[in-house]
Amino acid sequence: MDVSIDSGKKKIIPFIQSGDYFFRRGVIAFRKNHLSRAVKLLERAVKLTEQEPVFHIQLAAVLSELGHYERSNDILESVVQNLDPGHSECHFFMANNYAYLGLFEKAEHCAIAYLSDQPDGEFAKDAHDLLDLLRFEKEEEGDEWENELTPTDQFLLEHEKACQLLEEGHLQEAIVLLEKLMDEEPSYWTAYNQYAQALFRLGNVEKAFEVCEHILEEDQGNLFALCNMALFYKKQGQQQQAESLIQALSAVHPMDRAHRFKVAQVLCAVGAYEQAYDRLKELEWTSISSDPEWHFCIGVAAYHLGQEEIALRYWKKAATLGVQQAADYYAMSIVDILQKEDVTYEGWHVKQKSRQNS
Repeated sequence: MDVSIDSGKKKIIPFIQSGDYFFRRGVIAFRKNHLSRAVKLLERAVKLTEQEPVFHIQLAAVLSELGHYERSNDILESVVQNLDPGHSECHFFMANNYAYLGLFEKAEHCAIAYLSDQPDGEFAKDAHDLLDLLRFEKEEEGDEWENELTPTDQFLLEHEKACQLLEEGHLQEAIVLLEKLMDEEPSYWTAYNQYAQALFRLGNVEKAFEVCEHILEEDQGNLFALCNMALFYKKQGQQQQAESLIQALSAVHPMDRAHRFKVAQVLCAVGAYEQAYDRLKELEWTSISSDPEWHFCIGVAAYHLGQEEIALRYWKKAATLGVQQAADYYAMSIVDILQKEDVTYEGWHVKQKSRQNS
């Protein structure tokens, strides 16, 4: 309680603990891995501030960590049904919970629902990885889930397959599938941007630019199209055209973390290392920093800023997460044969085993 003096008399002012107060304490307990205490604090926060979706979602996250997957999903379902359907991340969290419960079909539907709403969202890569795992489980069990999929589900599964082909460097196969998706959904700009990238990487530069220009005509200011064009111009040595787009991207600070990461990656790829490093550092305490590409990219930016020890730390971590190029840079730096001109960042993710095909 708080005690103040009023006209010579002591006045007792009660300390009113709000939902925000218990939420902050709950998050601190969660970060310290005091999970049971975190649940109690977050339950109190939810009780005091019932209409705040973030409080419910954080409680669901802690319950999931404790293995209470059913209750976690009940809360998440309630958020999207009763509080705020805009919290698409709930579908991704529910997908993870269902996967832990062994309810793979439900997990797949939730992952697809998330990707349908947020194809470039913060958890998009994780959702694709989960779908890969579920596909493996499906093959192991011999189930034919596709028979029960809606046309939207099937569309998103095909897009997920296209993303996988693109990452593995099977560019011609990716192009065929992306063209099919673009025919089915002419305003699905994520597929168009990936199509442009595949075309460029195959050397069809003129058509890649045409696709980007078409996107921008139909969806003015499309961030990923602008990123692609900046990268394409830079790689083609068209510095003047690249610079105007780089300046435009430098002024963009997206709210979505996945979009922020994309801009930082492109800035690193075009040589704006200081800006890239600062933006990547801003994402250090978010889920983005679990991405191996984040570690590799920030390592490249740090190296070009003269912070070799920091770069080595990030590359070492990226190497343990499977980024072969990071392992190569780390090894070359240790024996003092790494040259600055050798350290580059492509701007798109390619799985190491398939680089020879890209």
